[in-house]
Order: sequence, then structure tokens, then C-alpha cells
Amino acid sequence: MLLAVSAMAQAFGDSTSLNTQQWNHALAIVAQLNALNDGYGQATADFESRNPGGYSLDDLNNVYKGKRNWDDNYAQYKKRENEKGTVADVKKLAGGLAANVEAELKRYMESTAEPQPQVQPEPAPVDTLATVDMPDLAQEEQQPSGDSQAWHLIIDLVLAIIALAALYIAWKAQSTARRLRDNYIEDIEAVNNNMKQLAEEMSQHINTLSSKVAEQRRNTMHDFTTERRDTKPAREHKEPKPEPKPVRRGPAKTLYLSKPDDNECFMRATESFELGNSIYVLTTYDGVRGEFSVIENSDVHRFALMMPSENLTRACSGNAIQMSAGKTRIVTDREGEAHFENGKWHVIVKAIIHYE
Repeated sequence: MLLAVSAMAQAFGDSTSLNTQQWNHALAIVAQLNALNDGYGQATADFESRNPGGYSLDDLNNVYKGKRNWDDNYAQYKKRENEKGTVADVKKLAGGLAANVEAELKRYMESTAEPQPQVQPEPAPVDTLATVDMPDLAQEEQQPSGDSQAWHLIIDLVLAIIALAALYIAWKAQSTARRLRDNYIEDIEAVNNNMKQLAEEMSQHINTLSSKVAEQRRNTMHDFTTERRDTKPAREHKEPKPEPKPVRRGPAKTLYLSKPDDNECFMRATESFELGNSIYVLTTYDGVRGEFSVIENSDVHRFALMMPSENLTRACSGNAIQMSAGKTRIVTDREGEAHFENGKWHVIVKAIIHYE
């Protein structure tokens, strides 16, 4: 048995052809090492103990189905089942895990190699004249040479070292993948916290600015009405007509609108700024008609400019606003008008904008 394994180990290389069973198990080895590298793989020894003849892609799919990246990998390798190829084809498919896959595949082929039958030489005819010396000659032929024993020990030692190296590399890759995954999760949580804090600060800032703008508009309208009433010339010899009372307008209300739909109706309206949803700010005094513009915020501009046809062109017009490549800022040249009807704000007059 040892001679058969040694011969197979010497013949194993990139050009070694694989039969269908060996090829299918090689695909399963590649998929298993990818699962370990992604951080959700189970111990290979568990699959080997349940499937002594070699585990398959379906054995892995029963355990990993629905895991991250597994379904795509399974579909990719499943299409290539029942093919034939060489060790070099498997290594090319494995990519950066080629060394690990080669070691696992070699170990599998060694464990499933059939022992070569030993041919027993036919006994030579015995010379009746030399029967006295024959026992000593047969005993010497049965004694293996010292060089052959040493060579077998060296081969066994090399195979053991290769197996240990493969196990170490697999453990190291799994530890690295786990560490990278933990770092990635921490980075995502930090970004989410920063974005939430930024959204709260921007919402407070926009609410303050909106209140100041609304107050300034009310003061301006009041001064303009008073000035017109004071400067109106009196008519001689006629009874002065009573001045019409100015329309009483309610307090300004600020709403934050998302992108419009195909019917030019804003899909969402909230009283507070929502980063990632809010694109326009609308001011209304009666809850029916209002004026809107693009929110003056760099994060909002970056988000809206990613897809101007979806986010901007249904509520805005301007020169070549469909092309936003290289632009970072949106300037509202004229506010648009919207009307509240059937629970939604409808675009009546589009805003005019340009990019910088």
C-alpha cells in the first residue's frame, strides 16, 4: 500500500488528469475553502466523516444554503459538475486558494488510491545439486535494502509536512477572514453613527434657516402692504374707498420632500429632514400651495446628482440637467410651485436649477 501511495505522490502534478468523481470532489473542495475564507464555513473534517468517499457540492449546500456569497458560488461550480479536467484546471478555478486546494485534493487522492497488486514471481526450478545453499539466498532476497527503507521514510515525512502546512494555511486564512469581517462591521457601525449625527445636525440647521426665511418673508410682505397703503394717492372730491383688508396668512410651515414619481407627485413629505430621502424643502402658508427648492446640503446634492433623471428632472428644469458628470453642487435659480391634492404634493411649476 505504501508503494502505491508513493508512486501516486510522485505522479501527482498540474498535468494529472481527474476522472468525474475526482473532478466533482475537487469542485466541492474549492467551494468549502471559499466558505471557510468567507467566515461561515464548518470544519472540513465534519463533512469528511459523514461522507467517507468524498463530500459533494450538494452536501455543502444542505448546510450553507442562504449564507453570504454561497448561492452564487454553488451555482457557478454546479454548472461544471460531471466535467473532466486536470489539477491545473482546478487550481485555476481556485484562484488565490490554489495551494490549499492542491494539498486537499492530493490528500483525497492518496486516501482513495487503490493498492497496486503485487506480482509474486514464479519460483525458479530447484537444482537438486545446489539445495544446500538455497535457504540462505531466499532469506537475503526477502530482506529490504537500507536505501529503500530510507526513501520510503522520506516520502512519508514530506507528505506529513505538506498536510501540516495545508492545515496551517487554512487556519491562517480563516483567522484573517474573521478579523477582516470584524473590522468591516466596526467600520460600518462607525459610519452609521456619523451619518445619523450629521443628519440630526443638518435637520436642526435647516429648521433654523427655514424659520428665519419664513419670518423674513412675513416681514417683507407686511412692509410692502403697509407701503402701498401709505403711498396710495387720495382722489379729490370723491369719497375714499375703504382699503381691502390684506389676506391673513397662517404661519409658515416647512416640509421636506423626496423625489417625485412618474406623475410628478412627491412620493414622501415629512416635517423633519431625512438624509437619503429628503431632496426638496417646501414652504407653505395655507397647507394647499407652496414653493419648493432643492435643499442646500452637500450630501443631498451628491445623492441627487447620482441619478438626476430619477431625482431632479421630474420636478426641475434647466440647461442639460440630465448630464451631471463631474458636478458637485445644485443651485436653485427659481423656486417651483406645488399644490396639495388627494394626500400628495403635485408639481405645478417646475423649479429652475443649474449645476456647478
